[in-house]
Amino acid sequence: MVVALTAAFGCGDDDGGAGSDAGVDAPADPNFVANCVYTNTFADSLECREYRGAGWNPESAEFDCSRVFLRMAGELTVGSPCAVPDEIGRCVVGNLEEDGYVVISTGDPSACGGALTGCETFAGGTFFPDPSCNSCAATGAEESGAIVPTSMDCRDPLPGEPPGLSDGQVCTNVLISGSTEPGRRFTDYGNCDVVRTQRPYYSMATPIDVDPDDPRLSDDDYMAELLWVREQAEASACICCHTDSGTPSGAAIWNTEAGDLWIDTVSDDALAMFGGFTDSAGFGFFDPAENNGFDRSETGLPSTDVPRLRAFVERELTRRGISLEEARTLPPFAPQFRELIEFEPEACDEGIGIDADGTLRWTGGAARYVWVIEEGGGSPGVPPNWDLPEGTLWALRVDADSAPMSCGMSYGEVGPTMIQRVPEDGSAPPELVSGETYYLAVMRDLAQPITRCLFTAP
Repeated sequence: MVVALTAAFGCGDDDGGAGSDAGVDAPADPNFVANCVYTNTFADSLECREYRGAGWNPESAEFDCSRVFLRMAGELTVGSPCAVPDEIGRCVVGNLEEDGYVVISTGDPSACGGALTGCETFAGGTFFPDPSCNSCAATGAEESGAIVPTSMDCRDPLPGEPPGLSDGQVCTNVLISGSTEPGRRFTDYGNCDVVRTQRPYYSMATPIDVDPDDPRLSDDDYMAELLWVREQAEASACICCHTDSGTPSGAAIWNTEAGDLWIDTVSDDALAMFGGFTDSAGFGFFDPAENNGFDRSETGLPSTDVPRLRAFVERELTRRGISLEEARTLPPFAPQFRELIEFEPEACDEGIGIDADGTLRWTGGAARYVWVIEEGGGSPGVPPNWDLPEGTLWALRVDADSAPMSCGMSYGEVGPTMIQRVPEDGSAPPELVSGETYYLAVMRDLAQPITRCLFTAP
């Protein structure tokens, strides 16, 4: 857990780090099968994966390296460990004696928080930081690439289009779960550059071969419904990543602009998620009344007609030979978002929480989001509906163009670049009761937790 790494990755002065675990830092180990060097395009940094243990052989390592990051290939070297510059930490994923592996992250100390989040939140591993990561100050106040929060974008309709529903304007939630008005395209009324800061984007084409004799092409009912599903998708922020025209370098896997039968670019897993047969509620959703009538609480794809969308998805799954029972057993998308809101904190390590003088201390480096929550309250997830959980006493954030917060600030302090979200009226948060337990949650950025634990008020 993150809180177990306090000595090596917090506000203290301990010099512990990756080298303190012989199972992680073992350059003389004769059992190395191979290493794979590649670029983490999200972090824009070099990484190296080490394959160890009886579960690996040169062939399986070569296969994994051929699609090591977003199906992109790395450079494999058999029989030796990683040797990369500027190491900032090691992520142990799985059992190293079997088919587990070690990911070595590189960069300067400002990348420590991101490496920890990538390891423990997204890869499900345990992060062992380099000693250079041992303080908030060392983790970089000049971090770039921050997530831009939700906003409302109101514009005049395009020439030739009807007046909008908001006093003639078209108003759109600029968030990955947002949608513009039905019949319009999100790219015309929302800023996709902002949306792409909220979820990782990468270009990956999914070529499809369309048989001109495919019976679907002559099925007017099927093609009409498929066109409607496309219109639903293109009214949503999904097209900021899933079209060629709305992305910087091409669609990411599924693509509504791939032709009449674009649905063939959608995998079985993604199709089941579209219809809500696998859970994706952890991604977050608006009340339809606040999202131009689009509902994403029951289906993965926002829709103005949930039964109609589900009927089409069921029809398409059946055509692919997949029953609803089978669809419901397919793996959920991005389970880490569901895990955020289901997380149950444990006691903080010594020195983490709030000091007698009211100073907040956390691990993992600088942060853009901080919460103090009642014991028994919820755990924060992603906006628009999971980011202010029940029981929140105090919540702060900083804008994407401001430096993140460093541990050592005071409870109730709101600096010039900070935005207090709770209490909403700007009043001071309630005083903490000595001896009572509270929940401190800190995120490097949205969906990137670095400290989540229970402390006792002094």
